[in-house]
Amino acid sequence: MTLLPGTDHIETERLLLRRMDERDLAFMIGVHADPVVARYLGTGNARTPAETEQWFADVLESYAIASLGPLIVTRKADGKRLGRSGLSDGVLELQPEPGRLRRMWFFRKQVPEGVAFEMQPELGYTFARENWGQGYASEAARAVSNYARSQLDHPAIMSVIHPDNVASRSVALKFGVRHADDVEMAGRTYQRFLWPGIGAD
Repeated sequence: MTLLPGTDHIETERLLLRRMDERDLAFMIGVHADPVVARYLGTGNARTPAETEQWFADVLESYAIASLGPLIVTRKADGKRLGRSGLSDGVLELQPEPGRLRRMWFFRKQVPEGVAFEMQPELGYTFARENWGQGYASEAARAVSNYARSQLDHPAIMSVIHPDNVASRSVALKFGVRHADDVEMAGRTYQRFLWPGIGAD
């Protein structure tokens, strides 16, 4: 999520969330290269450094053109990078082909030419494996959703989660999300959840 003008971060008791910059690229290359972390992201395959560099460039571009993009999450006590969370540039196909799930992409430039689509920010959270199990994902997701409710004007916010990602789904369900439908992303089926108390939901 890109923050409002005049705001350079949001924070919780333990965490600070800020826009990514070049200082964070090496950290994200390491996170995305971990096959255990990557198994529920996109294609499910660990990303090469070049793939993460392209993703990182797309994130910086999405800050500029869509006012959306994940934030780097750091620990306030020592500044350690923990992972990423925020509102990403989510894109949903309007009319799927008969017998197919609706397709979803991150970054609107990835939508194939001629496909009608709608924008829907996606609230996500991905943390380095060493930082799992400490409540950071829930704390970051709460901060992002609270900020979205109080400061932003989106008609709806979704989270897209792989069906086998029990931990990620458990985080989302804490906040009362509801399952909307299933979508196809990167050739795999994902569950789409809508966050309560945002827009018309």
